[in-house]
Amino acid sequence: MAIDEFSVFVDLCEKLASTRSKNAKVEVIAKYLSQLDDRALQAAVLFLSGSVFPKGSGMSLNIGYSLIMQSLSDVTRLRPEEIQKIYLQHGDLGALAEFAVARKEQSPLVQQSLLLPELHEQLKKFASISGQGSADTRRRILTGLLINCTPLEAKYLVKIASGEMRIGVVEGLVEVALSAAFGRDIKQLRQALLLLGDVAEVTLLAKKDRLSEAKMRPLVSLSFMLADVMFSAEEIATYYGKPLICESKYDGIRAQLHKRGQQVKIFSRKLDDITAAFPEIAVTAQVIQADAILDGELMAYRNGKPLHFQELQKRLRRKEVTEGMKSAVPVIYVPYDVLYLDRPVIDLPLSERKQLLSALGFKDPVVDFGYSIVSSAEQIASAFDKSREAGHEGLLVKEPESLYHPGKRGRHWAKLKRELDTIDAVIVAAEYGHGKRAGTLSDYTFAVLDGDQLRTIGKAYSGLTDKEIEEMTRRLLSIVAEDHGYRLAVRPEIVLEVAFDSIQKSDRHDSGFALRFPRIKYVRQDKTLRDIDTIDKVRKIFENQAHVRPG
Repeated sequence: MAIDEFSVFVDLCEKLASTRSKNAKVEVIAKYLSQLDDRALQAAVLFLSGSVFPKGSGMSLNIGYSLIMQSLSDVTRLRPEEIQKIYLQHGDLGALAEFAVARKEQSPLVQQSLLLPELHEQLKKFASISGQGSADTRRRILTGLLINCTPLEAKYLVKIASGEMRIGVVEGLVEVALSAAFGRDIKQLRQALLLLGDVAEVTLLAKKDRLSEAKMRPLVSLSFMLADVMFSAEEIATYYGKPLICESKYDGIRAQLHKRGQQVKIFSRKLDDITAAFPEIAVTAQVIQADAILDGELMAYRNGKPLHFQELQKRLRRKEVTEGMKSAVPVIYVPYDVLYLDRPVIDLPLSERKQLLSALGFKDPVVDFGYSIVSSAEQIASAFDKSREAGHEGLLVKEPESLYHPGKRGRHWAKLKRELDTIDAVIVAAEYGHGKRAGTLSDYTFAVLDGDQLRTIGKAYSGLTDKEIEEMTRRLLSIVAEDHGYRLAVRPEIVLEVAFDSIQKSDRHDSGFALRFPRIKYVRQDKTLRDIDTIDKVRKIFENQAHVRPG
């Protein structure tokens, strides 16, 4: 049996799923990866990382629940409703695929071993199909793959395609295994990942001992630097005790703008290519007289005022934006940092990067709002009030000498909001409502991360309109993991930004905490499970909630 056969990868996944020790997982993965050729190696690390394509590649399978059900129906000759019933018994798409393919009524004319590189190529072909008849073509490809799979291979094919690997291998373990497989320094490897964002490319660099060649370059997304949370103007002034760069915290989505030659790309915080949703920004950015990478915020904006965040959501995930949509939801891009200007500049102090930024000369809808310098608690509180009056979310303060650290969170930067704070959490269960909400899923239990585990922190049923609840119901029904009648456990995919009045200790939730009077502020389509908050943030807010006033 060749090491690059999909069946070998599947056996590895089964072993990892039954192994609790992280060290043992690393040892098994490292041994496996060290034996693969380049093409199989790239496919394997992507699959193990829970991906099919590199971040920022612009490629996505967009494989829906219904397509998987239809293909399994084709393979087994069972009706879709029978497949649905079996799914509710198993509660997992991978387990369903294994069960169904074990009873398949079709077999390939010639049984061939499925190889990792070939599978990856088939999935790339699947992702590239669009236009008339694309649904039938995609269905035939998936059905063909399932027919050629053993039951166990079908289980992991569906897990990979649906983004539901769940074998106890987080991205960090893959990084450690790569370091062990090729004897490379883990810090250098992780730095390369932050700069390139593509685990497949970094894997080949590690294998060939060329990690030092990892350099940021325009049109290749990289991880964002993040701000810590502080709870009052007084706390900020006391902690830093020096002048700080101060700017508004905008109520939009974080975005990198990349320009190389006349080509422009815009990447979200998830490192997705969202250029097509904001074509006017991309066209305007072409006037920048340099190859550049900017960090900033996309906002819905009209007549000098930011619009509600949910207006911006209407532009996200669109492959084409009409003139009507541009007029209905006008947007601006506010650059507040520059990471590359014909060369990397992240090792320059922020004060110097700000000078480079201001010299670029932007025009609408790319707008440089500038910044101010604050020192005292009074100045910080005043700047906070002015930011709120202008319709923004709060305030950001940054050390003038701070370098840009991709993917790192720390107190070089700090954010201050009016609310106690908000928590980004993922829905893990939903319940049917009562009265006028009967028949819709309107009560959502949500969770935060505790290591690689999810811990529930509360339940919310306010903040969404009736129309939004109907849309949420459709989305939740498509990701059901277990059906308990009135209550559904769902796959953790939908991220909410939840506001609240305070946090209290509680034994109702396995996090040990509960949000008091939680309300849904936004459905964060721009965020994934990797972006939600941690139990450490919840604990920090709990400990500091007596000091939440900005002034």
